[in-house]
Amino acid sequence: MRKWLLMALAVSIAMGGCAKENGVKQQSMQGTNLIHTNTDGTAKRTNIDQRPAERAVAYVRSRDDIKDAVAVNTSKKLLVAYQIKHMNRFYRKQIEKEIHDQLKHLFPDYQIVSSSDLKIFWKTKELVDNLENKKWDETKANKQIEKIKRLSEDSA
Repeated sequence: MRKWLLMALAVSIAMGGCAKENGVKQQSMQGTNLIHTNTDGTAKRTNIDQRPAERAVAYVRSRDDIKDAVAVNTSKKLLVAYQIKHMNRFYRKQIEKEIHDQLKHLFPDYQIVSSSDLKIFWKTKELVDNLENKKWDETKANKQIEKIKRLSEDSA
């Protein structure tokens, strides 16, 4: 009886250890910042550098009147969406103006689109998720940012 129990324990440990091997291999095969070569010989990055968007989110989140923020950027455009805390909604226009002006000051080379509209926030968050899939290039992201910009202008 004791032998069978030890044998079953040894087999289950061995099976458990081998089961993780495929996950480790798959994880090591995932590359970040891959470069694809086009047929004309030029290299094209699949991942858009999101450091300006991360800096914008850090600035917006550092404010006391902001609950959450999300941002996306391309080479020329920066889209920032944020949620204002409930008690600060009375000062919404003033907060929006302050954030937009500060973002223009921090990122002079970018065309800034900022909004506190909840629908714009959701659409921007969806765009961030799509960019993380690495199937989107900059032209597709620019088109989506333009759609979101038109949405924000319609809601204003």
